[in-house]
Amino acid sequence: MKKTILVTGVTSGIGKALAQELLLDSNVELFGIGRDDSKIQDLLIGHKNFNFINFDLAQIDRIEELFKKNFKDVKFSGFVHCAGIEETIPISLYTPEKILQIFQINVFSAIELLRFISKKKHSEDAASFILVSSVMGELGQAGKVGYCSSKAALLGVVKSLALELSKRLIRVNAVLPGIVNTPLTQKLFDQLDESNVERIKLMHPVGIGSPSDVVGILMYLLSKKSIWMTGQNIKIDGGYSTQ
Repeated sequence: MKKTILVTGVTSGIGKALAQELLLDSNVELFGIGRDDSKIQDLLIGHKNFNFINFDLAQIDRIEELFKKNFKDVKFSGFVHCAGIEETIPISLYTPEKILQIFQINVFSAIELLRFISKKKHSEDAASFILVSSVMGELGQAGKVGYCSSKAALLGVVKSLALELSKRLIRVNAVLPGIVNTPLTQKLFDQLDESNVERIKLMHPVGIGSPSDVVGILMYLLSKKSIWMTGQNIKIDGGYSTQ
């Protein structure tokens, strides 16, 4: 049976790794949202079932237009929100504008996408919606007030929406990775000295993860094998949260 999946943040990190895995299945029609298709030319070439949409999710007021233009006759069986931004600065340098910028991508765009994709005309019954949060959303980290609070907000979205959509058997879950070796992580490490980078790595008993390490749980949640799982915040963090 054909599955139609929507993935945000598809041009790098976890989103790209998930797209690569999904496109191995000829029964999957993949729609991917990102801002730079030059990063995924390897996926665009040779995959007729991959539909890339160049779109900036910070434009919250244009998401309705996105659905009308690109998804008019599409019903999704799965949605994964991988898009996100991170910033590490002390609280003294935060401003409402900086916090808003982080929430626009990490939270508000997710809620707006869910507002439309949860409509009957855009989603199948028993679909699976997944928000990629972070273990930092539960445990926190110094210098990440904006990032941690935004990722914590996603956990509340999951708990509430899982109940609201249960009447259609749509399941809503969050995946909480630890530090994963992505361009976003490299940007963070570039801001720190070597000793701090090493300290962060040592906080993960089995090491820093790779995007492919997270893909397995996402594939499980998108499959019918997870039909009885909803409203859950699932950590996959190399042991970070056990310390």
